[in-house]
Amino acid sequence: MKTLALLLLLGAACPAAAGYNEAAAALKGLEGKEANDLDGYLLQPGAVLSRSEKATALLADNQPALALFRAAAAEPNTGYLLAPKTEAPSLSTPAPKYGPHVKLFKLALLDAKVKAARGQRAQAEENLLAAAGLIAQLSAQKSSGLLSSMMWQLCVQKAFPVFAESLRDPRAGAAYLKALAAKLGEAAANQDFLRGALAEETEREKNTVRENVTVDKLRLEREKLPALQRYAANKLQDSEFISLVNSKYGAAADARGAALAEAFRANAPAPYEEFVAKQLAGAKAGKEAYASRSLWSHAKAFLGGAAEAREAMAGFTADTLIDIASPAYGKLVPRYHAGLSGLSVLRAALAVKLYLRAKKRLPEGLAQLAPEFLPAVPQDTFNAGAPLSYLKDKKKFKVYSFGPDGKDDRAALELDLNAWTENQAMAAGDIIYVD
Repeated sequence: MKTLALLLLLGAACPAAAGYNEAAAALKGLEGKEANDLDGYLLQPGAVLSRSEKATALLADNQPALALFRAAAAEPNTGYLLAPKTEAPSLSTPAPKYGPHVKLFKLALLDAKVKAARGQRAQAEENLLAAAGLIAQLSAQKSSGLLSSMMWQLCVQKAFPVFAESLRDPRAGAAYLKALAAKLGEAAANQDFLRGALAEETEREKNTVRENVTVDKLRLEREKLPALQRYAANKLQDSEFISLVNSKYGAAADARGAALAEAFRANAPAPYEEFVAKQLAGAKAGKEAYASRSLWSHAKAFLGGAAEAREAMAGFTADTLIDIASPAYGKLVPRYHAGLSGLSVLRAALAVKLYLRAKKRLPEGLAQLAPEFLPAVPQDTFNAGAPLSYLKDKKKFKVYSFGPDGKDDRAALELDLNAWTENQAMAAGDIIYVD
């Protein structure tokens, strides 16, 4: 998990997409601590930021970068806009370099807050639509999908309060609301991309094993073995052995991938974590049983038939690989669903605002929004897939999700997404839009 988080924040060798390259090159004053300061700025009210000499100077220096970012965020989704297509992805495949995207995204949110505070509504909305554009692009990714999903979740988390503030602004026009609804709807429509991302991750693990279990690499490993074991390995570790290892490991990786896909679908990481624990225990037991056999037992198996001995050795090798290739993906499940809930709440709130403009009254329930203002009422995956919750009181309304604790707080307690992301034990509260 730490490795994945580092890749998310710093990026690896794969460059940003064309357009984002130029925007990243134009960034100024955002190295080291200055980049971390962006999070602190985003927690401050726009009015305070607009009076901050440091914040306004930073934004002034980066207007060229922001203009390029807005242009790049408007590019149509291709599935490979942010990372090139790879025929056989593995752990050696360079990951997207998302560090510049993070900086540009936060700058756009910061600029939107300052512009809105200064009454420059059109410029603020340009930035917010660009931020929504990047979220939509991430949701369409067909390569490096799991890392893109993590990036998508982070962007939704950072943008949620800024988007919500823009919706509450009485100056928000219908054109902006409709454009933002379209962008967030695009991101929501692509949510099935996660299924492909998880399948890609399974293939990434299997391809990594294929890259490392080869005739040449096995020959090097055999040189480290005692004479008799080296002799047996020379006889058994042929192309059929490699095929057996790949088959056994592949079956285990597919089973783990299916369990992970179900965990994401149901927003239930516990069964997946139990499955992985059981799989690891089985692999450990298999390794120990093979290693505990005496030299004579191995010799008898070898003399009794190469096929049986090859099968046993391949099983041991596969169990060893299974034991070392088990990332803690279960922790990503609630984070993904928190992002999904935030996106769903915003989409429903947008639809309520558009309904109010058209009908001059609030809807009695979210079901009234479909299909004219919303294709369907989004589900609350923290409430067993029931529709999002909605409360109205005269001219005021709230849309909310139960949040990671699964409790209905009636929108009286709001989840601190930033604190919860750092410590998932701090899960009290709902994910709320209030107007």
